[in-house]
Amino acid sequence: MKKALFAGLCALALMGCEASDEPDAQPPSSASAPMAFSAQPTTPTGALSSASAVQRVAGVPVTLLVSSPQTTSQGAILGETELAQLLIGNSIKQVDDQYWAYFGANGQLGGLLVNLTERGSYSLAGGQVCKSWPTWAAGTRLCYRVLNLGDARYRFSGIGVDSFDVVISRGNPQAL
Repeated sequence: MKKALFAGLCALALMGCEASDEPDAQPPSSASAPMAFSAQPTTPTGALSSASAVQRVAGVPVTLLVSSPQTTSQGAILGETELAQLLIGNSIKQVDDQYWAYFGANGQLGGLLVNLTERGSYSLAGGQVCKSWPTWAAGTRLCYRVLNLGDARYRFSGIGVDSFDVVISRGNPQAL
């Protein structure tokens, strides 16, 4: 009985919890109808919807993502030159959180965490990016090496602090 209940709950979760950045265009189909999964949204007739067929990575449209510098391959740790090319004038968005940071010119840093904003500073030296926020992390300087994970994702590998995965977006889409 417990196995059947567990299997039913798992099936229900799989059918009803598909994440999407777009609101549902139609009510969910009945449980008796076969499920069809598509990588792109469709209209009620099953045709592809061109208006909402925007592919996203961590909620960021693919068209806004910054491609990795040519000199780095998947699994490589980025050097100072690659970090500068990738970060300055662009924003990072944490993959599993609502955290954004914009790396402006002259070491200026703008941050957004859920609905809180902060101004800070950053530096790039010795193959590391170091950030400091006046109130977030109590002004502690946090340093990371950046690893190219491939598929437009990077890992900020913490040096004495937690690591996190990001995507890098062109410009300052959050107006930080």
